[in-house]
Amino acid sequence: MIQLFIYLLLIFIINNLIFKKKIILSNTGFNHQSFANNSIPLTGGIFFLLPSIYLFSSGYFFFIITYSILFFLGLLSDLKIFESAKKRFLIQLLIILLFVIISKLEVTPTKITLVDNLIHNTYWSYFFTTFCLMILINGSNFIDGLNGLFLGYFCLIIFILFKLDLIYLINFSNTDFLYFIIIAFFLLILNFSNKLFLGDNGAYSLSFLLGFLLIKIYNYNPNISPYFIILLLWNPCFENLFSIIRKLINKKNPLEPDTEHLHQKIYLLCKKKFNISNLRSNILSSLIILFFNFL
Repeated sequence: MIQLFIYLLLIFIINNLIFKKKIILSNTGFNHQSFANNSIPLTGGIFFLLPSIYLFSSGYFFFIITYSILFFLGLLSDLKIFESAKKRFLIQLLIILLFVIISKLEVTPTKITLVDNLIHNTYWSYFFTTFCLMILINGSNFIDGLNGLFLGYFCLIIFILFKLDLIYLINFSNTDFLYFIIIAFFLLILNFSNKLFLGDNGAYSLSFLLGFLLIKIYNYNPNISPYFIILLLWNPCFENLFSIIRKLINKKNPLEPDTEHLHQKIYLLCKKKFNISNLRSNILSSLIILFFNFL
């Protein structure tokens, strides 16, 4: 417990130091400049790196390697060193596909006859799993557009897994997982307080962690309904899939950002309806979506 409090204190101190030194700051995009008077550190994923590696340190070597690569890919994006969305997408795809094949990770059965018949072949199953993880990763990056939305969503899911005692299936210590949840909620408070954002580094790595965690839990317990897993992940997947469909219909590049996502529509509706500041409308929109997800 003492180590946990020390780590939380370090998060607070280091985050303030990064803010003062103006390192890894957000300054563009729907979720940044329009909501904050000052640039905010994109440090959420950084503070999750060590706890995540520690949590998966026993028997998940390839996961840790892949998680770290996705984290650094996102960090390069946040630092404006690697800004091409198309190239980042292709690298993500390659990394995830290699991980799925090496780890023999499969989302089976889905209990959707058409899909199960299609992925009966192992290689098709690998491609389907890769597709699911890619949708989740990029959808999570979309919903990170509001303070607390993705991080709140992440906290909600891992708390449900802890509460339903599903983590024992993958040999996590209850204490370690509880500490991980506490760190997540502490970062959520900072996120809601406009003290930090996850950034691409956090959105890429944490969504991958979430997807892997849920797939392994489902693999280890076939009595769990796949629809339960789908319901847990509906929000980021919905945002991404419908964004792709909408852009294709409108003959736009699916990889290019826009302001037509569900959370952005709710934000604009709240701002117009209640005539409140950008930040308050931002937080209210997140709370509305999170409350719906909680139900």
